[in-house]
Amino acid sequence: MAGSACTRHYTRMRFLCSLRSPWRDISLLVLAVTVFSLYLTYTMDSQVSKEEALLPSRKGRKVGLGLQGNAWINSVQRNILEGMEQEGAKVPNGPVLSELSPLQRKLVELEKKTLERFTNHDRVVVIRGHSKVIARDLSLYEQAFHKHGFYVRIPAGFRSNITGFSNYSSSYEDVQLFEATVEQSQDALQQSHRAVLEGEKEGWMVLLCMTFTDGDTGEGMCIHKATYGHLKPHQKVNRIPGVRTTLWRKDGFCHTMSAARKIPALRRSPLAPMCWVMPLEFEQFLSVADAVGGEAKWVFKSINPGGNIYILQPTKDRDYARIKQYRTRKAVVQQYFPNPLLIFGMPVSIRAYVLVTSVSPLRAFLHSEGLVNYRHDYQRSFRKVPSRIWYFGQLRQYLAHNHGPEAAEVAFRNMQSVITQTLLVSESALAGHFGGYSANPMEGLYKCKNCFQLLGFDLIYNSSLYPMVLEVNGQPHMQVSLNEFENETTISPEVCELQDEGWASNSIKQDAAEDMVGMLFSEQLVAMEVADALEELELNVGILGVNCLPSHEYCLTEEDLEYILDTRRETVNRGSFMQLYPSPDSEKYAILLKDLSRFAGVDMSAPKPLRAGNQKIKDILDNTIRHNTPIMHQLVSALEQVYASREIERHREADEEEDVVGLQHQSHRLIHNAFQDVPLDEKYQRPECNDDKATMPYLSGVFTEPKLEFSPAFSPLVAEYHVTVPYDTLLIKVWAFATSCDAEARLEEKDGLSRPANYSLGLGENRINFLVVDLTHTEPWVINTYTLHVYRERLTDTEPAFNPRVPHQVCTMTQDCDMRVFITEPCGLQPIRDQSWDRYMSQHALLPPCQSGDVPGSWVMPCGECRDKSSCHWSMAEWHPGKCRHEVMSRDKLQQCLTGKKVLFIGDSTNRGMMYYLMEQVNGTLTEWDKTHNIKVYNNLNNNRTSVSFAYYPQFWLQPDHRPVFDKALYQLMRRSLPLKNSSDTILVVGGVHWLATHHLNVVKHSLEKEGLTGVRVIMKSLGSGFHLPVDGIHCLSQQEQHKLLMHNAGLSDFARQLGFDVVETFNVTLLRCKDFLQGKCACHFHKVRQVRGEHTAANITKRETLPPHRQYTDPGGEEEDMYGPVHYHVEGDINALYSEILLNRICDIPR
Repeated sequence: MAGSACTRHYTRMRFLCSLRSPWRDISLLVLAVTVFSLYLTYTMDSQVSKEEALLPSRKGRKVGLGLQGNAWINSVQRNILEGMEQEGAKVPNGPVLSELSPLQRKLVELEKKTLERFTNHDRVVVIRGHSKVIARDLSLYEQAFHKHGFYVRIPAGFRSNITGFSNYSSSYEDVQLFEATVEQSQDALQQSHRAVLEGEKEGWMVLLCMTFTDGDTGEGMCIHKATYGHLKPHQKVNRIPGVRTTLWRKDGFCHTMSAARKIPALRRSPLAPMCWVMPLEFEQFLSVADAVGGEAKWVFKSINPGGNIYILQPTKDRDYARIKQYRTRKAVVQQYFPNPLLIFGMPVSIRAYVLVTSVSPLRAFLHSEGLVNYRHDYQRSFRKVPSRIWYFGQLRQYLAHNHGPEAAEVAFRNMQSVITQTLLVSESALAGHFGGYSANPMEGLYKCKNCFQLLGFDLIYNSSLYPMVLEVNGQPHMQVSLNEFENETTISPEVCELQDEGWASNSIKQDAAEDMVGMLFSEQLVAMEVADALEELELNVGILGVNCLPSHEYCLTEEDLEYILDTRRETVNRGSFMQLYPSPDSEKYAILLKDLSRFAGVDMSAPKPLRAGNQKIKDILDNTIRHNTPIMHQLVSALEQVYASREIERHREADEEEDVVGLQHQSHRLIHNAFQDVPLDEKYQRPECNDDKATMPYLSGVFTEPKLEFSPAFSPLVAEYHVTVPYDTLLIKVWAFATSCDAEARLEEKDGLSRPANYSLGLGENRINFLVVDLTHTEPWVINTYTLHVYRERLTDTEPAFNPRVPHQVCTMTQDCDMRVFITEPCGLQPIRDQSWDRYMSQHALLPPCQSGDVPGSWVMPCGECRDKSSCHWSMAEWHPGKCRHEVMSRDKLQQCLTGKKVLFIGDSTNRGMMYYLMEQVNGTLTEWDKTHNIKVYNNLNNNRTSVSFAYYPQFWLQPDHRPVFDKALYQLMRRSLPLKNSSDTILVVGGVHWLATHHLNVVKHSLEKEGLTGVRVIMKSLGSGFHLPVDGIHCLSQQEQHKLLMHNAGLSDFARQLGFDVVETFNVTLLRCKDFLQGKCACHFHKVRQVRGEHTAANITKRETLPPHRQYTDPGGEEEDMYGPVHYHVEGDINALYSEILLNRICDIPR
């Protein structure tokens, strides 16, 4: 019929066009009048249709869910809405409205209006909060939003990790405190607040609040609570008001969980351990502790994030003395979880990532992957075991093998239930908290439609696989950790901060953030699917404005329908998230919700059900009411069951059944290794082990990535292996497997990593130990050791012999191309034009001595061609300042200079390397050496005429609250070095790799003034290169952060000179040769102390150094080393030798 109508219309138009001009004009006028009349008629009919649509229709389908056994299904009275035909227009890219039922039409129109809030506005994200949290989490969230087409406005003082976006300030003040970046000022916070108030002008869609609060008060404020009511429909904020006081703060969480214990449905299955808030409930705690008995243990937690945890027993006198202080001290006490689940003898805690996208009614999702942290037992305060981490998939595999597949399934279902019940219990308090957030009190309670929040739930299982919630984090740690090694030979540009989380956590966190964004801002159409599901149900529920009768239990508002549409849209686009509530099995929470309505006051914090008999039904505000979770529970649970049944029908093909069986079989694979990380690749998975006790000391294999050829080839009976790698191989991944099921291969120490781990390779010899440990004891026993010797070639190993008769280019290097920090400078070797090596060196020898130790310079060397670094003579490379030169003193002159002097060093191992170089050069030999991390004094130098002392700082291996502060460490060093002269005969050298800040220099100045030592010579060793490789257990800096460090170093040098201190520049010297580090995880060591025996001294040890002939070491005739002679030591490293010589110049004042 449609086709014949179009044909008739086309024929009629051709006839009109064929008429003569006057008749054609008259015909067109008549046609226009006819069309206008038809339009008026259609408009009047539409008004009548809308009135008729309020009446019930009997033409709809009545297909039940088939949920026999549910009482509420048996009491069903009628279809939710019975369709009526109604004419209308066609929605663009959608169904023809005239062909839809009233329900379908209503949902399609509502969905169109809802999605326009995203399509008609710019996808812009603004960042607010506390600078330390922003610095920690911004990178990951920025990548997630950028992937989904958002532009992230980077706050001042931070750099974008997405190419092309930056709002970075390069001033020295912005980077003075490297770890914390920039603290926002109060003015900046006020400006941010005004920007949020004027949201429409700013044009943002998402406000990311990164702070340790709800973001509406105090430090790091993101948005004032009054602003919530003014947010536009398209704007979202990642904060749910009230989460902090209800769940996030430890005392608030305790109050919420204590109240939950009074709910009948939860009395037999509590959600969290018993707890009390101190000092308010101190006496109650003591009463319960006495009743429980003397063997019970109690966990005392600080209320503040990151506080200490103590496990105490009131029946012990020593513990009771500490407990008494909580009569007046704030804390939360939890019962120590009895009989925790132990995996390989250790308790574990669970970090689950939960996304809440709606409150009242609730909508929440659990990410399918999370973290499993191994913990010490109560004797060590349940602290995390460093670098011991699993993920959910591994835990499920372990439980399936050791407890059975059903037990593993139950364990994870229990976790979902406990988290869901915790959210349901908290919901009424959260909804009540919204009272002060409405833009207009007449509009009723604020609905928090613009809110969402990603939460971190920490749980623990008991031995029966029942979980309890320990605490909830409202700003879970989302900083990236160590990156997976990608066989790169260049320096990784990725950020890899100091973390104990394994290399799997990056993927889990990134997936959670990306899936969250994709879920919240999906534009997928679901209206027709939702309408079909609603029509399939037979519930006594109407829809306000369409079909709402007095006989209906309640009527859905537009707010309710929007919630239902959003729920389905988010569920379809949930990525790796799983439904918590609503879900196909959420009917099991019906009893809890009824109890909450009676005991937790849910009815008082939410609107009553809307019925047709209410006088307010015609009020325009009625459609803005959203029913709460208890009222909507039956409907949304039934809907999820409909969706689930349809999904099952779609996946009943035989081939998909086979795939599911195969996946289930694979998931039950045995994991023997408690500390194995993510087996993303088959090669990282442990091969089958055996139970033969005779094989316990042996490894079944040692592996590297990239793959290296061992000499000899691997055999379980051979313990030593050697391999050589090229100069550009800076990093390898290593791992090994034990043959026995009761043993494990660990890296470097008995508690070391037992998973694939990155290992940095310094120049020359590197020694990697694999320890085979017996796991059948309480503590691991080392029963064998395999050693892999990796020799990394030096550039000098393959350089050609220098022929002075052959012309050479003079090549200079100001930065390495793999570590570009000088944006405008070229990288790599660049030729100095119109210069031969001989002429250049002759001119350099005529330059005056440098008057300071931090004159800018570059590395210079002779090459066949600068573009070919293999043609260069790196053994002849020298550091040349631009217009001066650093002299090298003879040993006699050095000894004379240092007579009567005391040199005090305070700093890390790089300072210690300079000290030992000084000792060897002044004595001609080095007879004492150790890797001291305390205070060491040497008084036997230069025929007892020179004294050197050293204090290690900072002692980073200690807990932060146990580390000595800098002024105390300095005072102890000066006290151990007494007596000290108030003159230039006392020299204090301070510095390190990255820890030094202006604060430390001020402490030096004030401490010397306090001790009356203002005449002491102070020399600051500047920062150094390092921490640029992603190695397990240490932090790693990107090139952007190295650039920050460069500016920080320049600011430190300026500040030191203002205080009257000398400066020895080491950052530029080492950064340009950042690949020439020696063995050590940090890639920051440019010295190495080697032991030698016999009568060898600094005068006869074979070593090419950047020193003049009178100080170079020569081969003592090639005779064999005397293995029974006296022990001596030699400090290797030409880069360390270079800046140590500059230090000697400053000490000896050549010139001042």
